[in-house]
Parts: sequence; structure tokens; C-alpha cells
Amino acid sequence: MRLKQIKLSGFKSFVDSTSVPFPQQMTAVVGPNGCGKSNVIDAVRWVLGESSAKNLRGDAMTDVIFNGSAQRKPVSQASVELVFENTEGRLAGGLADRSEISIKRIVTRDAQSNYFLNGSKCRRRDITDIFLGTGLGPRSYAIIEQGMISRLIESKPQELRVFIEEAAGISKYKERRRETENRIKHTRENLDRLSDVRDELGKNIDKLKRQATAAQRYKELKAQERKLKAELTTIKWLYYSNRFNALEQQLQQQQTELEKYQSQELGDQRVLLELKQQAQDGRQQLEKTQSQFYQLGATISRLEQQILHQRQQQQTLNAQMQQSRHSLQQVEEFIATEQAQYSELEQQLLLDEPQQELLAGQLDVLNEQLQLLEDEQLAQQQAFQHWQQQHFRLQQQQQQQQLQLQNQQQQFSQLQQQQQQIADDIAALSLAPLQQRIAELDAEQTRSAQLLQQHIAAQAKAQTDVHQQEQHCRQLQAQQLTAGNDVQMLQREQSTLQQQQAQRDTEQQQLLQQLQVKPGWATAVAMVLGQLQHAVVAAGLPEEPKTVVMTNQQVAAPGTLAAVIVSGVYPDSFNHILLADSVADAARRQAQLQQGQSLICQQGYWLGTNWALLAGTSQSDSYLLRAERLQQLSGEIADAIAHLQQIETRLSEQTSLLQQGKAVLQQASEQLLQAEKQHHQQQTNLLLAQQELQQGQRLAQKLDAEQQQLLLKQAQLEESIEQLQVAQEISAEQLLEHDAQQHQLQQNSGSAQQQLQQLRAQFEQKRQQQQQLLMQQKVSEQQLSALQLSLTRAKTQQQQLQEQLSQLDEKLQPDDDAELILQEQLQQSLLERDDAEQEMISQQDTLAGVEQQIRQLEQGQQGIMQLLNKKRAELADIQLDAEGYRVRANNMMELLREQQANMKDVLAELPADADEAVWQQQLDKTTDAVARLGPINLAAIEEYEQQSERKQYLDAQNDDLMAAMDTLETAIRKIDKETRQKFKDTFEQVNDGLKTLFPKVFGGGRAYLDLTEDDLLETGVTIMAQPPGKKNSTIHLLSGGEKALTALSLVFSIFRLNPAPFCMLDEVDAPLDDANVGRFCNLVREMSETVQFIYISHNKIAMEMAAQLMGVTMQEPGVSRVVAVDVDDAVKMAAAS
Repeated sequence: MRLKQIKLSGFKSFVDSTSVPFPQQMTAVVGPNGCGKSNVIDAVRWVLGESSAKNLRGDAMTDVIFNGSAQRKPVSQASVELVFENTEGRLAGGLADRSEISIKRIVTRDAQSNYFLNGSKCRRRDITDIFLGTGLGPRSYAIIEQGMISRLIESKPQELRVFIEEAAGISKYKERRRETENRIKHTRENLDRLSDVRDELGKNIDKLKRQATAAQRYKELKAQERKLKAELTTIKWLYYSNRFNALEQQLQQQQTELEKYQSQELGDQRVLLELKQQAQDGRQQLEKTQSQFYQLGATISRLEQQILHQRQQQQTLNAQMQQSRHSLQQVEEFIATEQAQYSELEQQLLLDEPQQELLAGQLDVLNEQLQLLEDEQLAQQQAFQHWQQQHFRLQQQQQQQQLQLQNQQQQFSQLQQQQQQIADDIAALSLAPLQQRIAELDAEQTRSAQLLQQHIAAQAKAQTDVHQQEQHCRQLQAQQLTAGNDVQMLQREQSTLQQQQAQRDTEQQQLLQQLQVKPGWATAVAMVLGQLQHAVVAAGLPEEPKTVVMTNQQVAAPGTLAAVIVSGVYPDSFNHILLADSVADAARRQAQLQQGQSLICQQGYWLGTNWALLAGTSQSDSYLLRAERLQQLSGEIADAIAHLQQIETRLSEQTSLLQQGKAVLQQASEQLLQAEKQHHQQQTNLLLAQQELQQGQRLAQKLDAEQQQLLLKQAQLEESIEQLQVAQEISAEQLLEHDAQQHQLQQNSGSAQQQLQQLRAQFEQKRQQQQQLLMQQKVSEQQLSALQLSLTRAKTQQQQLQEQLSQLDEKLQPDDDAELILQEQLQQSLLERDDAEQEMISQQDTLAGVEQQIRQLEQGQQGIMQLLNKKRAELADIQLDAEGYRVRANNMMELLREQQANMKDVLAELPADADEAVWQQQLDKTTDAVARLGPINLAAIEEYEQQSERKQYLDAQNDDLMAAMDTLETAIRKIDKETRQKFKDTFEQVNDGLKTLFPKVFGGGRAYLDLTEDDLLETGVTIMAQPPGKKNSTIHLLSGGEKALTALSLVFSIFRLNPAPFCMLDEVDAPLDDANVGRFCNLVREMSETVQFIYISHNKIAMEMAAQLMGVTMQEPGVSRVVAVDVDDAVKMAAAS
């Protein structure tokens, strides 16, 4: 494994992207001071995980980023990448099969540092773990920077030990040991917490066990209560069902009787319907006959009226005929007179007829010609008028077609606009955003539903916590009440005993007052005192006779009753009374008693050599016991008060937790309400959006249908417009033809007009001649005309009168026949009316009989209907009762379903003689028993099971943790053992190497490593060096060059043992003279066969040794550049030149 190249960008002075290759085993980095040579080594240390800015010659980690120069701006980040060749597979694990490995680090201005391994982002620890045991690291012996040589030699023993550990490859063991110790620490903490949880859980399980027992009893009673309720409900259901079945049978009987009456009523109704049908038919027939009778009467009246009108008309016609005949006679006489006068005038006019005929003939010829021309002109005018009419019609047709064409074109334009509007509406009606919005709303609604479920769970958890805290508070309150009661009880007992002791104090029982006995021996002491219980303590004998115990020097013999006296004066005989552990012990030791000795036990059993006394109840006994009890009570009261205060403190803390829990519950409830509102609002928004989408889809469908209709209309209009355009073209062609006809007609009309004017002039001349002749005949003609007019009028009147007489004669001829026909029709109608009247009377009689039968049947039906109504009322009552029992039975069935009971199972277990009252009494007793149980924690059973399971789980966890502890401790022991052995072996090998290299470097002398302690896990390492001819006692007395050579000897000794992939040296030859530099170069050249060396040097000898020179320049101030020169290639080129 070797370093292939370094890629720098923005790192310190290397602002541009720079690649520094290392193709040779020995590369010398050269350049003037301050050009950035050491930045290459800093870059390597930085990538390998250096976290201290101080060690990188900076104040902060962002100082490694190029900060700008006189001509360049600062950059935003710095990156360095190391590329390794791993052809030998030195790196183990997943990187063993990689021939090339890339490690990269990037830092930004905001101090964000990222590591990359083969292009994948990783942790700093991943980088350091890769090189554990390889000798590479940010502060390993493979990178020797400026001043590090002297620091290496002068380093503390523990710091020097690090290099030996790295060479031994046990740094990874130390890392594992540290992790294992942390795990052990965490495991112990977990065990402590687990122990606390298990203890608390055990207490809760005991309490829950009692609550679970009560809850189990409650469940059994509730189950019994449910069973009794189900059986009681079933008993009621049986009663209601039986009643319902009985009423059903009664209802069927009543129904049978009702059906019998209904059948009778139906029979009568059928007969009644038949009679009513007969009556209806009779009425219709009667109405028909009456209608015929009335029609005949109307016909008779009409015929009589016609006969009367005929007679009156005959008389009127006869009178008119007489008048017309008289008028005709007068007219004929007037015509004869006028004809005579007319004949005379005609004879007078015959004289002027030849000339008149000549002129008339000429005028007739001219008139005929003129008439022909006028007819021709009239024909031409008619033709022209016809042409004008056709032309006007064609123009109107063309104008109408033009209007229709314009109208249809306008409609076509409107359709296009409507189609465009619909297309715009369809384009504007984009449903994709709405669908996307619906999808977003659906996603939001899903998220809000999930959030709502989270809030519901949070509220439920908060409610559970509040419930548990309330329960805990109630338990603490109960404990507080119990502890308070205990304190009060103890205080009352103490008060009572103090009053009794005070009463004894007033009686001056001074011996007992000043005597204090060890706990448990009050009975024995009182037994021994006997009569001395009334003694008083005095310095000497009293003046008056009384029992006295005198105060003198007393020494309590061990193992005697005197030894149990804590303080106070006691009789000297106590030193002769030995103590026994029990009555059996006293009996066993009785034979060993000497003269004057006795034995006593705590129970007050007192034995001598030949006697025994059993303690009884005495006043002194009570006094000493009370004193002992008072002393105990003082401690118990203090403990009880402390316990009470502790409970009150816990209660206060729990109350505070309860308030906090309620606040959390309130907050959770508010959040839940807000989440529900938000969820409801989102559901509403989603529903509105879906409705809007549906409306948009319907509108799109509607617009599409309208667009299709418009397209159809547009096609029809296009076809109609084409037809109108064709018709308009035809009309235009017809108008052109008419225009040509108009020109021809105008020419013909002009020629005819000239001829007509000439004939009219000739005719006017002849007419003037005839006028002169006619003026002569004027009077005759006037007279003749008057006569002719009079004759014409008379003849016309004569003709009218003749025609009137003819008409009157024709009207008078058939009148007699018509009257006879009307008389015959009248007689026939009178006969038919008589027949119809007889038929009508017969039908009225028949109808009256049928209606009488109908009334009789209806009266009979009224009685049946009364019976039916009565039966129906009875039936309704029974049905109502049956329905009531049925509803009650159904209610019982519904109640059974609510009770989740099976009717068949209940009936199978129900005794046949079950009584409702007995079951109700049993149910009441069970309900009372449930009520007497008081508040029940129904969750206690489940909680007890859960807590028990949790206890078992925690016990198993405790066992697992203990086993893990044993495993971890075993691993630590194994790691320590391997570490000791590896450290020992490596230390000896490095020491041997140092002993070999040091004389080689110095040309003599000696150097060795030494341990500061016996413990190989904690011992430090010191180095001792004595160059040739010197016997210095410490390494600090060496010169700088000697220290440098000694450090190099140590480093190279380590490299020989565990060579790192490469070694970087920063001006380590600076303190050496040329002779020592030569030795240094020889040593480096020798080791370069196995180790890649990259060193910075200003020494020419060191430069000559390198196979490749890497020059670092700074032509641009503040910016470093790299120039590489292969020495072998340069030599070959020089030789070739």
C-alpha cells in the first residue's frame, strides 16, 4: 500500500485545484521558505482526521480555507483527497479487494466538515478505523512535522507509549476496550435503573394483586348479576309470550266469528250490488225512454211549426205574384209607347247614314289599325311590365338570398365565435390543477387523519397518565390518612402513658423514675425488684421507716441483670442474677448456679438453685413497660411523622405532576380539538374540491356536447351558404338575361310608339270630319239615346218582373205536397210519443220495486254492521292487549340481546318452577353485594397480568444484562491479555531495533527504551540515549542534532517493526550537519525499499538522494504551485544532451 497522489483545492495556499503525484519511493519536496511546502503535510494530517486547528497551525478549522490574496478573492470551501494504491490488499475488511482507495475531506465556511470514502459520504470515525494498526493517523509516527523530532524525544512517557501502541497495532484494541468499558458503564446504569423499576414494580404487583382479587370477585358477582338479569328477563319473556299466545288463540276465535258476519254481509252486499245494478240499468233505460219521449215531443213541435210557417209563406207568395203581374202590364204599355217614338227618330237618322257610314268605315279602319297598334303596344307594355315584375321578383329574390346569405354568414360567424368561446372555456377549464389539488387535499387529509390519530393517542395517553396520577394521588391520600391516623393513635397512646407515668411520679416512686432499662428487660427487672418497687433513692438511711436504695459506687458485672441497667441506681443483688436467653436456656444452666446466684430471662422467668418464680402483672412492671413503651413511642412517632411528611411531600409532588398531567391533557385535548377542526376543514375542502371537479367535468361534458352541436350547425350552415351562393349566382345570371330582354323591349316599344302616333294623327283628322257630321245628328242622337235608354230600362224591368213571376210560380207549385208530408210526419210522431209514454210508466213502476228491495236490504245490513262493529271493537281490544304483551316480550328479547345472552342457553339452565319474585330478590342481593364492594379497579386484573409479564420480562432482561456484563468483562480480560502480550513483544522488538540503529546512526554509543511501571496496560515508556564518549544521565542533556538522530532511530525502529504505508518528514534534517545528513540519507535509502518516503528538505545532500523532486513555488503572492521533476529522467536527458 502506498500514497499515489494528493488532490488539493482551496486548502491554505493551494487555491487552485492541484494534483501532487508520488510515483517514486522517495520524493523530496523543495522550495523557498514560506512557499507552502508544509501545507502538503498538513493536508495529509487533516484528511486523516486531525480535529485540532492548533496542530494545523491555525486558530479555527476554517483557517485551512484559502482566505484570499492581493489578487484573489477568498474561496467558500477547502477539499483534500488522498488516493492510495492497495494492490497488496493491506487494508482488511470490505476494502481488501479494492486496488485503489480514495479518502476525501471537505470543509465550508460555516465549519461544516464532511468525509468521503471512495466517493461515498462517511464519518470521521470510519476513516480513523480504516487506518487503525497501520501506523497512519493524524498524530502517528508516520508523519513527522517541523519540531516534532525534538518533541518526540522530550515527550512524556504516556505520550511516547502511544507510538509503541500504534506500532504494536493495539490502538484498535484500546478503542474496543474503551467501547466495552462504556458499554459496561451503561449496562451497570441500566441494571441500577432496572433494579429500581423491578422493586417499584414488585410493590405495584402486590397492590395490584389485591385489587385484582377484588376485581375478580366483582367480575364474578357481575357475571352472576348478568345471569340473574338474563334469567329474570327470560321469566318475564315467558310470561308475556304465554299471555300473547293465549290472546292470539282468543283473537283467532273472534276473527272466525267476525269472518262469519263479514261473509253474511258480503252476501247481502252482492245481492244489494245486483239490485243497485238493476236499478242503475232501469234508470238508464228510463232516462233513455224519457229522452226518446222528449225528442218526439220536440219533433212534433218542430213539425207543427214548419206547417204553420209553410202556410204563412204561401200567402205571402200569392200576394207578391199579384203585385208583379200588375207591374208587368204597366211596363209593357210604356215600352209600346217608347218604341213608336224610337221608330220615328230612326227614320230621321237614316238620311245621314251613308255619309256617316263612309266616315265610320274610314274611322273603323283607322281605329282597327290604331287598336292593333295599341294592342301591340299594350302587349309590349304588358311584356315590359311582366319583365319588370320578373326583374323585380328576381331582384327581391336576389336581395332575399343576399339577406339570407348575410344572415347565415352572420350565424356562421356567431357559431364560430361560440365555438371559439367554448374552446376557450374548455381550454380555461383545466381540470389537471384541480385534480392535483384534490390529490394534495387527499394527501393532506390523510396526513391530518394520521395527525388526528396521533393526537387521539396522545390524549388517550394523557388521560391514562392523569388517571394513573389521580389513582396514585388517591393512594397517597389514603396513605396520608392512614399515616395521620397512625400518628394520632401513637400520640394518644403516648399521652395516655405520659399521664399514667405522671400519676406514678406524683406518688414519688423515685427508684422506678430514675431507672432506665435496656429494651426487652423491663419485665425481668420488675420481677426482681419485687418489694423494692416502692423504694426511694437516698444517700443514707431515712429518718422515717421506708424502703430505701442507697446511692453508692456501683459496678455492673457483665452477663448479669445489672448489665441491662442503662442508667440509674439499682440493688446490688442485680450483679448476682445471671441472664438467660430463654426459659430453656435458664433450665439448662440452673444446675451450674453457685450459692447466691440465680437466672432470669426476658419473659420474667426467675430461677434459683432450688426455686423458680414466674413474672406476673405488677405496678412496677407496668411502670417500666410504660417507660420502655414511651421511649419506643417517641421513636415510632418520629418515624411516623417523618413517614407522614414523606408521604405529604410525595403527595405534593404527585399533585404537581397531576396538575402538569392535567395541563398536558388539556393541551392534548385542545390539540385534538384543533386537529379535529383541521381534519374536518380539510374534509370539507376535499369535498368542495371534489364537487368542483364534478361540476367542472359536467361543464366540460356540456361544453363538449355544445361544441359538437355547434359543429353540426356550422356544417349545415356551410352547406346552406353554398346553396345560397349557387342560387345567388343563378339569380345574377337571370338578371343579366333580363337586362338584355329590357334593351330589346325598349327598342320594340319605340318603333311601335312612332307608328301609333302617326295613326292617331290620321284618326284625329277623320274624327274631326265625322264630328262635324255628328254635330248635325246630335239632337237626334240625344233624343234617340234617351228613348233607347228608357226602352232599355223598361225592358230590363219587364224582364225582371217576368223572372220574378216565374220564380213565384215555381215556389207555389210544390207547397201543397210539402204540407201533406209534414202532416204525415206529425201524425207518426204523435203515435210514437204515446208508445214511449206507456213504456216510461212501465219502467218507472219496475224501478220503484227494485229500489224498495234495496231499502229493505240496506236496513238489514245496518244490523249486521252493528254486530260487525261490536266484534271489531272486541277484536281491537284483544289485538291491543296482545300487541302490548308482544311488545313487552320483544322488549325482553331486545334486553336479552343487549345483555348478550342466548335465549336457548338461558332456557336450558332455567328451572321449570322459576318464580319472578324469587329471582328479583336474588338479583337485589347480588346488586347489593356488588355495591358493598365499593370502588373497583377493573383494570387491575389486566394491569396485574401486564405488570407480571413486565416483571418477568424485566427479570429476564436483568439476567441478560448480568450475562452481558459477564461477557463484556470476559472480553475486557481477553483484550487486556492480548494487549499486554502485544505491547510486550512490540516494546522488546522496538527496543532491540533502537539498540541496533542508534550505534549505526551515531557510529557507536548506546540507546534503549525503559518502562516506568510494571503494569503493561498503564506503564509509560522512556528513552535513554548515550552517544559515543558521553555518559549523560538524561536525554534532555543531548544537543538538538543528537536528539534528532535519536528520534529518527526510534521512528525507524518502529518502521522496521510495523512499517506504515508511507512516511512524511518535514525538515527533520535541519539540525544535522553534513556527516549526520549522510547517515540519515543512507538510512532513509535503505528503508525506502519497504516504505514510501516523502520529505521536505533544504539540504542538497537530501535532495540528491530523492528519486523525484517536487518543487513548490509561489510566483503569485499567497498562491502555491507545484513543479515535479523526475531525477532519473532528468539524468537520462542530461546524459543524452
